[in-house]
Amino acid sequence: MTKGEAIVKIFYSLIIVFLMSISVSADANTVGGKIVHVGSVNDVIVFRIKEGADTNRPACASTLRYAVHKDSVHASLILTAFATGKELGTVAGLGTCSLWGNAEDLQFIEICPSSGCS
Repeated sequence: MTKGEAIVKIFYSLIIVFLMSISVSADANTVGGKIVHVGSVNDVIVFRIKEGADTNRPACASTLRYAVHKDSVHASLILTAFATGKELGTVAGLGTCSLWGNAEDLQFIEICPSSGCS
């Protein structure tokens, strides 16, 4: 490999990393609030957060709900937060609605302790 070819490979690698970082930062987030609605449809749990600050929600999430598969590691956190009325930290979506057509697929959820999120 010549020096010029190596520079071109590095350049293209940096472009790919840059484009990936843009798509990650464009993911949806909800900060704060509480889970006020939980439902189940087939193998999917859908939930809605009230009083949270939403950003970058995809157009497909017209109900402003998030969705997870019932066997997801997130399922027990969601149900516990709903049952106990716990305050949420950050909830992030994937920017897609593949589990349920009008609810955004969940990436992660943060439940605050009794002392609150810092």
